Amino acid sequence: MSRKTIGRQLNSQLAAEQVPSDGREQIFTLKSGRRIKFRLIAVPSNDVDSKTYVRQATNGRDQSALTKESLKDIIKTIKFQQFFPCIGVMDGEQIEILDGSRRRAAAIHVHASLDVMVTNEHLSSEEARQLAKDIQTAKEHNLREIGIRLQSLKDSGLSQKEIAEIEGLSQAKVTRAMQAASVPQELISLFPIQSELSFSDYKSLLEIDQSLQQKEIGYQLFQETMKFQLDDIMSNEKLAEDEQKAAVLKLISKTTLSLLSTPAKDKAVVTSLWNFEEKDKFARKKVKGRSFAYEFNRLSKEVQSEIDQAISEVLKKNLN
Repeated sequence: MSRKTIGRQLNSQLAAEQVPSDGREQIFTLKSGRRIKFRLIAVPSNDVDSKTYVRQATNGRDQSALTKESLKDIIKTIKFQQFFPCIGVMDGEQIEILDGSRRRAAAIHVHASLDVMVTNEHLSSEEARQLAKDIQTAKEHNLREIGIRLQSLKDSGLSQKEIAEIEGLSQAKVTRAMQAASVPQELISLFPIQSELSFSDYKSLLEIDQSLQQKEIGYQLFQETMKFQLDDIMSNEKLAEDEQKAAVLKLISKTTLSLLSTPAKDKAVVTSLWNFEEKDKFARKKVKGRSFAYEFNRLSKEVQSEIDQAISEVLKKNLN
């Protein structure tokens, strides 16, 4: 019986061979048959953030989801050793990372250098996407990340049916992935490890977003309302990753219900009493509920005096 290979493997559709000279170069044969030579370089720790970048449409990984908590498995080791180099393409003075964005983010977090296999050859957008997909060695992309990548294909004019055929996915999965991608980042950012979110979680978050939009509740108010309780959850080291996600979801639902049940405050209605050329000069009336006020700015003392006298006379006439 053949022994099962241990560790990471390149996609079987992508052939790779070592260049015999010194082992620091490698040739990848693309599905098209084109052979691309890559060489190994080390990007200094001070340059990782500025000299490398990730294009989400190519790499597919949601970079905003790469929090310190979600990278803790790599952060533990990358400062001392990097087991697998990233794969990148030279773009002027920078390197576009096709595969290895989690390793790149971890290196930035701990200020470590980054090993990258790079090529100077030009790759088309389609070749870069296919190469990134074929050599993906990191954690599988979550549903939202897949949806973000598929959305770029939809924006190019493809229908969901065409996208499903090209990507080898069912139309149902394409629909689910795009729904997950449509959840606002303001809600997604509340979860330190976003890969824990399931499709049912994304659906719940979409419903919460719709409720907040209908009530015209801004995300700043929403986040401020739950900030201290969220901090308590994040600082609880006893919670496992799935328990932490469940606690955040529960807090989001509780906060939403609280805000939705709060009676909407009457907005003040402001009416201009006179139009001035100067921007900081005004005369206006503000009505809010049963109260009202007259506001003036930069009027002469003579005008102020006459307004005071007029108000006094009106009050005496109607209240005496």
